[in-house]
Formats: sequence, C-alpha cells, structure tokens
Amino acid sequence: MNAILASIALQIWKKLSLFLCLLLPISISWGQPRIKVACIGNSVTFGYGLANPAQDSYPSQLQALLGDRFEVGNFGHSRATLLRKGHRPYYKTAEYRKALDFKPDVAIIHLGLNDTDPRNWPNYKNSFASDYATLIDSIRSVNPKMKIYICQLTPIFSGHPRFLSGTRDWYDQIQAEIPQIAESNQVGLIDLHSPLQARIDLFNDYLHPNRQGATLMARQVAGVLAPMTQDLQVGETIGSDMVLQRNWENRIYGKGTAAAEVKVVLNKKSYKTIVNRDGYWQLRLPKMEAGGPYEITVSSAGQKIELKNILFGDVYLASGQSNMAFQLRRATKSASLINTAADRKNLRLFKCQNLVETNAVAWDSTVLKKVNDLAYFHGNWRQATADDAAQFSAVAYSFAEQIAREQHIPIGIIDLSVGGSNTESWIDRKCLENDNLLASYIHNWQKSDFLQDFCRERASQNLALSKVKNQRHPYQPAYNFEAGVSKWLGTGLKGILWYQGESNAHNIELHEHLFKTLVSSWRKSFQQDLPFFFVQLTSIDRPSWGDFRNSQRLLEKQIEGTYMAVTLDVGDSLDVHPHEKLVVGQRLANLASKHLYGVALNADHPDPIQQEIHGDKLLLTFDHCITLKTKGNYRVKGFQLVDSRGKIFDVSARIVSGNAVEINIPHTKGNRLLYGYEPFSRANLQNEIGTPVSTFDLAIK
Repeated sequence: MNAILASIALQIWKKLSLFLCLLLPISISWGQPRIKVACIGNSVTFGYGLANPAQDSYPSQLQALLGDRFEVGNFGHSRATLLRKGHRPYYKTAEYRKALDFKPDVAIIHLGLNDTDPRNWPNYKNSFASDYATLIDSIRSVNPKMKIYICQLTPIFSGHPRFLSGTRDWYDQIQAEIPQIAESNQVGLIDLHSPLQARIDLFNDYLHPNRQGATLMARQVAGVLAPMTQDLQVGETIGSDMVLQRNWENRIYGKGTAAAEVKVVLNKKSYKTIVNRDGYWQLRLPKMEAGGPYEITVSSAGQKIELKNILFGDVYLASGQSNMAFQLRRATKSASLINTAADRKNLRLFKCQNLVETNAVAWDSTVLKKVNDLAYFHGNWRQATADDAAQFSAVAYSFAEQIAREQHIPIGIIDLSVGGSNTESWIDRKCLENDNLLASYIHNWQKSDFLQDFCRERASQNLALSKVKNQRHPYQPAYNFEAGVSKWLGTGLKGILWYQGESNAHNIELHEHLFKTLVSSWRKSFQQDLPFFFVQLTSIDRPSWGDFRNSQRLLEKQIEGTYMAVTLDVGDSLDVHPHEKLVVGQRLANLASKHLYGVALNADHPDPIQQEIHGDKLLLTFDHCITLKTKGNYRVKGFQLVDSRGKIFDVSARIVSGNAVEINIPHTKGNRLLYGYEPFSRANLQNEIGTPVSTFDLAIK
C-alpha cells in the first residue's frame, strides 16, 4: 500500500478501536461447533489460474492454516463486481446465495478488482460505498453476531491490458474508499495489498496470484482470525553498534506475539507499545543530541533483547552501482585508511551484502527463489575493523571518515549498492507505475530498448534457468527499492550519496527523467527532504559520456537540494572502474561540509557565469572559486569550439585573473563552446581547493 493509503488505513484502524468487540480475534474453545468462515470475492478468491483451486486457492489454504475448529467456504465468483450495476454483480451470483445459506460466523469480503473495468467504475463509482454497505447488511442479516472483514485489494500490476487506460487510477480510488467503508459499516479491515505489492513474480497475468501468492493471502487472513505467536525480534536495520540520527525521532521496530506489550528502555527511560495483530510493533524514540555510547533494551512476554554500543550522530545512505560498491582495498592510496579504521570509534558501517553478484553466470534454483523472495540483501551494523573497512565502499568510507574526523560527531554509513544496476531498479513501484512512460515498459523490461542492452543481456544470463514469467532480478525496475531501500524507510538520514548512471548512459533523455523521478521517489518514501550528493560520471572512451556528464550538470541545477561531485579528472580511458576513489569521497564530503555543516569552502564545481567577447578573445568568468588553476600547473586543456557548420576543433585558453579564462576564438566565429566534452577528457581546470570544473556546453552570445 502506498504511503497515502497506509496513512488512511492507520487512521481508520484507530477509529475502529471503538468497535473492538467486533474486531478482536476469534476465541476458540474446544467442544464448541466449528466456526464457519465465508470467503466472498471474485476470481482471486475462487483461485482462477491455479492448477487445483480446491487445494491451492487462498480459502483452501486458510482452512489448512486454521485447522479443524474452523470450516472455511470458498464463495468466489470469477469476474464478479461489487457494484450492483456492474457487468457481473456479485449479489446476482449463485455463490452469493450459497454464502447466505452457509450462515457464516465470519465473512471475509474481497471485491473491487473487476470494478476497475471501464464498463463499471466510470459509470457507477458513486454507488460503490452504498453498494458495499448493502452487501454487508445482506450478509450480516443471516447472522447478526457475524464478524465481517472487508479487504484492501490485491495488486494489479502494470502489464495488465487495461492498466494505463483507466484501471490504475480507478484501482487507487477504490483502495482509498475501502477503509472509509470499513469505518462507516463498523467492520474490520484486512490488508491483502501490502504482502503482495512487491511480488510481481507471483502474478503471471499481473492480476491473479499463483499458489504462493494465495499462501500469503491466507496467512494474512489467518493472522486476523488467530493471534500471531512468535519470538520477540528487532528489525534487521536495528542492532548493536548502530548509529541513530541525532535530533530525530528514530523508529525502533520488530516482531512479536500479537497483542503483547513491548517495552523499550533507553537512557533510563521506558517507552511502550503493543504488537499489532499481524505480529509487528514499532515506536519512536525522542530526539537525542549527538553522543553515546548508549544501551537499548527491548523486552516482551519474558523475552529480552539488548542492543549495546549505540551512538547518536549523522547517518548517510550510499547507493548506486559498481563504482559505489568498489571496495576500499582496491582503491589507490587506501592503506592508511584501512590501517586506522579500528581507531575510528565514532564511525559505524552497515554493508548490505548482495546475495550473489550479477556476474555472467546462470543462477541456480535456490538463488532464483531467494531473489524472488526479496532476500537479496543482508547485513548488520559494525564498529569498523581494518577488514570491515577494506571490504566497504571506498567512496562511502572515505566520505564518512572525513566527516567524522572533521565534525567530531558519530557517523553511520550504509552501503546499499549493486554492480551494473540501472536507475529504474532503485525507484519505488508506485512512482514507476504512476508515470505513463515508465509504466509502459517496466513489466516488459527484459525486452525493452529503454533498458541498456548490458542490463538485459546480463539478466538473461543470470535468469537462464528460471521458469517464472516475472522472475525477479536486481536490474528489474523497482527491485532494489523493494528488496533493499524499503527496509530503511523508517530510518532517519542526514543525506544520500549516489554514484550511478553508467547503466543508463545509452539514453540521456530517459535518464534525466528517471533521476528526477528517483529523487522525488526517495524523498516521498523516506518522508524526508533529503539532500542528494551525487557523483558525475568520470572520463572513459564511451561515446555518449561527454553529453551525459553535461546532462548531469544541468540536472543539479534543476533539482533543488542536489550537489554534484565532478570526477572528470580521475577517469581511466579503458576502465569503467577507475581506482582514484578516495578523492571522490573527499569531494562528496566537501559538499556535505559546505551545505550541511556550514563550512566555508568552495566545494561546488566552478561553473561559467559570465562571458565577454573582445575581438577574437572570449573572456569566461566562473563562480565557486577564488583562484582558478590547472591540475599540475600545466597549460589549460579541454576547450573546444563548435562552428556554424557543426565542426568541432580544439582552441587554446589561459587563466588571466583569479576566476577568469581567456579563450582564443578564430575569425570563423563559433556558436558553442565545449569544455571537457570528449568522452575521455584531459580537461584540467580546477579551483583553489582542487574542485574541478565540470564538463559543459555553452552557447556563445
């Protein structure tokens, strides 16, 4: 369920507590008659598409979960609508009459998917709430003591033939109405959407879940009818040695036995909450200043978890593809950072280990299943050792080490990266599906030219042994968000480090759209106006990279709160993974120092802000610098002129004052000035602290 629907559901649930007697899990006493449960719905309830609905449908599996004290009846009818004037209203079906004759003690209603048909919702949507109330009343009439639950709908994914022609939007409207209907009619609410929203692999036709999907539905319903019993746990992003964001109400969460009280103790103060009926608990700790170490204890029903050596400071999430994943041990001049890692007591690391690398091999059935189950990332907080640092992201570690050392506060750094991954894989599904362009290809990603051929070819190699139609993969749109980013959404962050784009450089215009979508997606999902510190692609002999770097420069100007680190000068003409990674982390740290910690330094890359033409000379003035210089004090390199016929040729230039460069313009006056535009460029301008001038394309006026 997206954030808006989740908020609505939470509000409704609180109000429904007034009717607690209606919503309490069903008590079971031996010797009583069997409790009758009627599962009312459409083809998803019936089990359409399953090999054996009598055994595999969610009502059949619910029966197995609940046991002999219950009698579960399947009263699903394919293509049924809730709307009474719909093309196949449920109240006119034989299953409806059978459900009434069953005289259930409990009714589970899952209707609304077929109401998204253009024959139904556009014409009769204003009757949906009243028609639902009528159905509830008619079912309740056969047993006034009956407990009734209505369900948030199972997903409809992009790829469904009607998705973009109305179903997507009408589905959302129906989902938003259902919690209100539950409140108005004093019935319970079961969320069948959340367990399945990230499991497109369980939907061959983007609408009907397979047997495993039906299992997840049955478990969700069973959790309402019979209380969840399980050991006390904390979430996988919570643990000893962690850093929690200072001056933020940090979320502590986990699992436990339904309805049990959970007590959290921090700094001699206690905080309590109750495990919900699905077996989850969470609470927020009060804001704390930077400091520590502290201990946190979590206890419930005689069980206790102790979290030790906790610090409060600033937390950063570092993400992207292989240049972010590039390990510190492989970086140039990294030995001193590795050797002193154990001395950095205020620096904590969380490496999200990949289940398997995306190398050119076929994954076996065990890996394929774990990838489908979103079990791709695992890890825990660590107080750095030399070995931990050596295997951590070089860019992320050098950034965090510098900030911790200069700001004298604890720093937590999370490395969540996947080699070769594309931008699409890091964006949440709702954002992708709500975009008409992106929704048109994300379900068909393995055959779509919108995705880089490398991603499609490598994924095909990895998935060669899979027989699942919508088999998951880290290059699949939304996958890395669903398997990785989603775990951190409740975490307070200071900012994001982003190094990605190599796998989207084939389509610059699409990447511009995707990067804007990514930033918006993460800020909305984290519910924080997060600053993004991103790395511009470096130099390499790949034809589109000059244009791509300039595009990234323009994106920084277009998206508020984004700051770009230039790496033009540390590239390798043949290697997409240059080893000069420490300087990249340092440039990101300089940007954060300026924009988050108020340090006065020219961390932003110098950009041309003024031009003057004097005969055959162009005087170009730059911002973000006191004094321009060249790397190694060599002559200025990297300027090119584009003439009126489109010819590109090199031109000479020299630094003439603190922040100005004089460029020779031939008598055949040029239309555009390029800098650092060759895919592998030796452009060498930088400011007084070594921040390079970015690739740019400037119209000469």
